[in-house]
Amino acid sequence: MPAMNIEKISPDKLRVTLDSAELDRYNLDYISISAQSPATKRMLKDILAKALTLEGFSAKGSQLLVEVVPGKDKGCILYLTKAAMVPEQEDIHTVAQKEKSILLSCALLEDILDAVNRFADFPEILLKKSALYYLRDQYFLLFSPVWLGMDKNRFRSLLAQLSEYGKITETDAITEAMLLEHGKAIKEEHAVEQIMLYFH
Repeated sequence: MPAMNIEKISPDKLRVTLDSAELDRYNLDYISISAQSPATKRMLKDILAKALTLEGFSAKGSQLLVEVVPGKDKGCILYLTKAAMVPEQEDIHTVAQKEKSILLSCALLEDILDAVNRFADFPEILLKKSALYYLRDQYFLLFSPVWLGMDKNRFRSLLAQLSEYGKITETDAITEAMLLEHGKAIKEEHAVEQIMLYFH
């Protein structure tokens, strides 16, 4: 197991530096780190176990806030901060259902354009937002559907078609913030609609 660089910068906060090899071990990069990702959960479990041994840092009984920033050579830096648990929290699956967005990553812009045109076959699937970013030789189409009343089978069919062009992942506010801060915005609003208008 690669050695993680873990630094306790306050009683409630850790800084963890991960290189690309360490991320590869979990089949992650800093874009794909997400609260909904099983690989991310495994990585955080290993980090917290090591932090307890090396630094006496325990997140037991606390909510853990995770901030991800890009590091050197395709690595990343995690800031883990303990916060008090919020009582009677809404079920995590319900929260995720409400907040999750979808991320399509492609190596070629042509693949993004072709993928977006697949939305024309699913006019009943409405989008709350969509944006297109470029970061580290990849194009990222971020879109958030209107979940209420959606035909889930139709949505799965759309995702299956989009996956022919690139990698599909669920994402969250942390990943969206990273793209907004570090990615080059090609179209920040109504990206799907605009691409379909000009390229369909």
